[in-house]
Amino acid sequence: MTPADLLDLARDAARAGARTALSWRERAHRLRVEEKAAPDDLVSQADRDTEHAIRAVLAQHRPYDPVLGEEHGTSAGSGGGVRWIVDPIDGTTNYLYGRPDWAVSVAAADADGGRLLAGVVIEPAPDLLTEARADARTTADGTPVPALRQDDLVRALVELNLGRPVQRPRAGSMVDALLPRVRDLRRGGSAAAALAQVATGRVDALWAPGLQPWDCAAGVLLVQRAGGTVGDLSGPVADTWPRSGDVLAAPPALWEPLRALLAGVYPTPS
Repeated sequence: MTPADLLDLARDAARAGARTALSWRERAHRLRVEEKAAPDDLVSQADRDTEHAIRAVLAQHRPYDPVLGEEHGTSAGSGGGVRWIVDPIDGTTNYLYGRPDWAVSVAAADADGGRLLAGVVIEPAPDLLTEARADARTTADGTPVPALRQDDLVRALVELNLGRPVQRPRAGSMVDALLPRVRDLRRGGSAAAALAQVATGRVDALWAPGLQPWDCAAGVLLVQRAGGTVGDLSGPVADTWPRSGDVLAAPPALWEPLRALLAGVYPTPS
């Protein structure tokens, strides 16, 4: 399949997931909520059913491809050259509290090297679909996005994630390093939504340490194909996500200044 074909399938799967998530959202009072690793790491039947809906669409068309999903782990596949990376509800806490920053994320990557081929992020609350493939510019609701050109750090709106438990004690120092030098900071609570927002100019940059592939794979491609730079504090990466899980995404002119500020807080890549 071409990247365009993979993108069509990723879109269909993400839409199926979004429909399931929205259906549960209408009866959220019936959901039983569980804590996974910590009180801020929540899961419910909505997450599991949404991932099932996504996987069902993928299996119908590409039954031999491996799938990595947040809730159901890895299905090994049987020799497909594409690996699907799925986050059914990124921002589950927001979703359960009725807040708008959550997203359904589906990416296709080369099964061997991890090169990103297609990615879709749907933000159901504002009804926005952002997508990209490896050989074309990112689009938002079907319209190509403008290239990311913000070059003035003091006018940059920066989205944040606080990272893994071991990284969270650095959050105060990170805010101290960034806040005097940028326009303002935000913490929406969904890395997938935040990356879509970077790609579409609704925020200028994202620093999100401690991510898993399902949190960021699709969103990374959205930023890269919008002309942005993505990497971790050791440097940019091309065509894939940082294997460290620490994701800095920004227009090219802002990426290195932000990396330099953050490197003083996180002396070595996590």
